[in-house]
Amino acid sequence: MQALQASSGMFTGAGPCSYASGRVAQLPQRSFAVRAIGYGARRHVGPKSRQSSVSHAKPRKVSAEDLEVELAKRSVPMIIDFYATWCGPCVLLAKELEQVAEELGDSVQILKVDTDENTALSTQLMIQGLPTMIFVGLNPDQPAIRTEGLLPAATIKEIVANELNKPVSQ
Repeated sequence: MQALQASSGMFTGAGPCSYASGRVAQLPQRSFAVRAIGYGARRHVGPKSRQSSVSHAKPRKVSAEDLEVELAKRSVPMIIDFYATWCGPCVLLAKELEQVAEELGDSVQILKVDTDENTALSTQLMIQGLPTMIFVGLNPDQPAIRTEGLLPAATIKEIVANELNKPVSQ
């Protein structure tokens, strides 16, 4: 993995388990930079719609090595969730990510990285607040998006739809 570069930036979200550093780090893959965006956490109002006919891949736990392989061979936008088993907001986010997987189906890949089991990667990526999500699109020229804190499923789907599905430049 490459060395990381940091610049200032602010993250939004509700309830990280540890302090939010306000730093933006470069995702350790060739052409990805990470940028902070201002998606605030919003409460979901009304009944949750479930589409039982949509096939979906459940969020999958991966190691640091597996993550690098998955990033290299991705064919759909990717959400990477950095979590810990002892983190309350991480447990709540897992439920939100399951809902996103159910509703978006195979149009997005959701990977989970346990920060306690992958401490070197967590340190390299400067993961200091949990949960932290990194959203990676298909366009290698487009920076990845990093958020800290709990986000509702609707906001996660909005990020995927508005930020990750931009066309790949020729």
